[in-house]
Amino acid sequence: MKHIVIDLEMNPLDRKFKKEKVICGRETIQIGAVLLDDQYQEIAYFNTLVKPQYNERIERKFERLTGIKTEMVQNAPSFKDAIEQFFSWCHNIKEEIHIHQWSGSDSAQITKELELKKICLNSDNANLLQAFQDLQKEYGDKLGLSKAISLKEAVMYAGLDFSGKEHNALDDAKNTAALLKILRTPELCKVKLENVINAFRTKPLGTSLGELLCFEELNISA
Repeated sequence: MKHIVIDLEMNPLDRKFKKEKVICGRETIQIGAVLLDDQYQEIAYFNTLVKPQYNERIERKFERLTGIKTEMVQNAPSFKDAIEQFFSWCHNIKEEIHIHQWSGSDSAQITKELELKKICLNSDNANLLQAFQDLQKEYGDKLGLSKAISLKEAVMYAGLDFSGKEHNALDDAKNTAALLKILRTPELCKVKLENVINAFRTKPLGTSLGELLCFEELNISA
């Protein structure tokens, strides 16, 4: 079995597309994914920019956030072509695969954007999309969290340094893959997360990690 971790970056539709924004408020501008072997080691990756259809430019806020500039996507494939390229890449893997995402937002974005742009997936691709697994939920359940946390926070809780640039789809996928390896490898999970898990189990759910660490520090000092 192999694993794929996917991440998307988006840009909002131009405000003049009011009806379209009801269906889907953003368009994908980057798809990044990494392929992991059965030991959760990276063995390949997929990365493409995507040219938006409903906005002629990358909005300044999202340009700063992602580092993707308007001129960078001018010759990029359309969403239809890019998502087909991604699924073709998946099908070229000659083993069973599981596809993971951080939260359910990426599969939701793909679903809404397919509807917006009237793109139909074949049954194999539709089945893959339906089977995306939510690693954010798995991580939260493991730590006993009552609220969702960001990828950056999850990486910090695991005692890792965030690798690359946050909100770059490929870098975010790589960091999500590092968390997947920890969660699915018992000895790593014990080393990286046991203290945090135990701390959350002794405090009410929803308490922040910062509060927990301060609380424990006060107890130690006392």
